[in-house]
Amino acid sequence: MANIELASDLAIEATGISKKFLLGRRSTSLKDRLTGFSDKNREEFWAFKDVSVQVPKGSMLGVIGRNGSGKSTFLRTLCGVYRPTTGSVVVRGRITALLELGAGFHPELTGRENVYMNGSVVGLDRDYMDSVMDEIIDMADIGSFIDAPIETYSSGMRARLGFAVSVQMQPEILLADEITAVGDIAFKQHGIRRMNELRDKGTTIVQVSHNLQMMQKSCDQVLWLHHGEIRRLGDPKEVVEEYKSLAGVDRSGRMIGGDAGNPKAAARRRKQAAVTETLAAEDTNSAWIPTFTFAGPDGGELVAGAPATLTIGLNAEQPLVDASLQVRVLAAGGTPTGFGYATGPLDEDAVDENGVGSLQAVINLLTLAAGRYNLKVDVLSAGDIVASRTKSIAVSPTLTEGDDYIPLAASWHVTAPNR
Repeated sequence: MANIELASDLAIEATGISKKFLLGRRSTSLKDRLTGFSDKNREEFWAFKDVSVQVPKGSMLGVIGRNGSGKSTFLRTLCGVYRPTTGSVVVRGRITALLELGAGFHPELTGRENVYMNGSVVGLDRDYMDSVMDEIIDMADIGSFIDAPIETYSSGMRARLGFAVSVQMQPEILLADEITAVGDIAFKQHGIRRMNELRDKGTTIVQVSHNLQMMQKSCDQVLWLHHGEIRRLGDPKEVVEEYKSLAGVDRSGRMIGGDAGNPKAAARRRKQAAVTETLAAEDTNSAWIPTFTFAGPDGGELVAGAPATLTIGLNAEQPLVDASLQVRVLAAGGTPTGFGYATGPLDEDAVDENGVGSLQAVINLLTLAAGRYNLKVDVLSAGDIVASRTKSIAVSPTLTEGDDYIPLAASWHVTAPNR
């Protein structure tokens, strides 16, 4: 994380800013508007409260949080679309805001004409726009449509062109709201690379996104807003991990499965914990299995559709005869899922004559859906279960986005319907 010392090193300095809106219908009566009476009958809504953050020049700040936590309103306040109700914002540099991609395009002009017009608005000459035109067309992936009127574009084409144009505007400060949410996988990856290149060249970036993996890898610091207030601000990995551990996070960034003000979810979590305790109470000689882990890529969390590694360590208190293992995946409620793994007799490299050893199984594709499960491992000697241990596991949603998918293992046969 960048070292924050001098104000001159800061591109953005927000101090105690809050934004309030008045909800409900406002009276059109001149008397009510002059006296302020119409506002007295309207409900106050604070989009966010008392947020302070410092963004050093050339760094990247990520903003995460559940839908409705105030992220987009906070970004619009930083760029001046909204005035803060309280507090102050100091910005040092020219801002380019990617809030609604393509919103500034004239529908009757072609894509190329809109590119030139956008460049002239921010003071860029035609020679510069000519030099980056091919890169803009390539990144937007619209081909010959660059010379068609914008009104003939799909929403995705317009958004892609808007992003491609904006990142070529030589911004000193770039504020982006979910810019990687449009386009296919290739476009998103290109967009992320371009953002990183801008940061490396000295552009200060503040971005709102539900792409937690990108936040961890690209940002210098992450701000977590929860119900309009700062929950945490700091190291990206630590903030994102805490955000995910508080409860599961679905693909839209919303928390699932945790309390988070949801009594039904809290009751479900307590019930799942009770089921795990009941299953574990039936375990036999669980101390014989001191090591029992099920982890995702690089030892991290389990992710649906990603590789996983099962590690089991044995320290039996007696010799085992033709030692073998079986692993079963049970639903959170304890019912069998049908998923599991069984070994044949283990050789001496895995378990010695004293019943001491280990096993590591690599699963290339974890085909479990996101959610909580109970994992039970049994140790067998001469075909009989002599030790067992149960633990609860959580599988996070898949990291695939857009047009990406997890291949289904099946024999596919395409037939025409009877006519």
